[in-house]
Amino acid sequence: MHFRDHDEVADRAAEKTLAGIARQEGFKHIAFQYEPIAAALAYEQTVTREELILVLDIGGGTSDFSVIRVSPERKNAADRTNDILASSGIHIGGTDFDRLLSLAQVMPHLGYKTLTRDGKRTLPSRYYFDLATWQFINHLYSPNIQRQLGEVRREAAQPHLVERLREVIRAKDGHMLATRVEQAKIDLSSAEIASLKIELGEEDVLVDATNADFHAAIGQSVSKIEATIQDALKKAGVTADQINSMFLTCGTTRIPMLREHFKSLMPNASVVEGNVFGAVGIGLAADARRKFA
Repeated sequence: MHFRDHDEVADRAAEKTLAGIARQEGFKHIAFQYEPIAAALAYEQTVTREELILVLDIGGGTSDFSVIRVSPERKNAADRTNDILASSGIHIGGTDFDRLLSLAQVMPHLGYKTLTRDGKRTLPSRYYFDLATWQFINHLYSPNIQRQLGEVRREAAQPHLVERLREVIRAKDGHMLATRVEQAKIDLSSAEIASLKIELGEEDVLVDATNADFHAAIGQSVSKIEATIQDALKKAGVTADQINSMFLTCGTTRIPMLREHFKSLMPNASVVEGNVFGAVGIGLAADARRKFA
């Protein structure tokens, strides 16, 4: 919901910077709108009666939730401040699920959580966390990392697994592996099992992940998302059974486990899937037409 959480000064500065960039590109009329609000405005174009909706906007890096009142009569109003009952968000999204799935199912094939030769401790985990986290993968391509991993291999109880890790990093295949993990996550939205391949010089490793594996990996994060939804309802002063519709936007909402949890939280609400990747843009267009037409 913000550029910088819990820092209003930095948040305003970031918004000012973005507005300045837009002006440099020739935009004369500039206004900002929260993504979940934009998604609600997109949904409002289709409603035939007044509804209390919960917008669930779960993207790549964040999850945002808003309780909003919509109706055919309100959709053309210039000021919708009073219809936004509450918003809440958390820095958990699809890329976090990718990382958790990778750590649970892929990284053990490269030595993650295995022991040292003396059996007294596990191998250093930071290399595996970096390889499972998209924005940190490039850090592993430093020559020093290969030297460090050589030392880790000498201490490892299963050195061949560490050598697999070295090979993936030496070939700079980290991002390719992360992309395959993401595809496995996507496949698990419609299948009970998904496979991915770790390509190595002499042997390829085939990794199978089941829905149960995935659910176990992301369970704690899903609980945090649920708590954030409850926080939004509490801020709005409404109960779960008062929500008429749940409007889902962004690709991560396609995960069946998340949908099941949402439905269990609000059993009386209908589930509405908007344009997963376009609802926010549609809502922003409606908002701009209302403000600037």
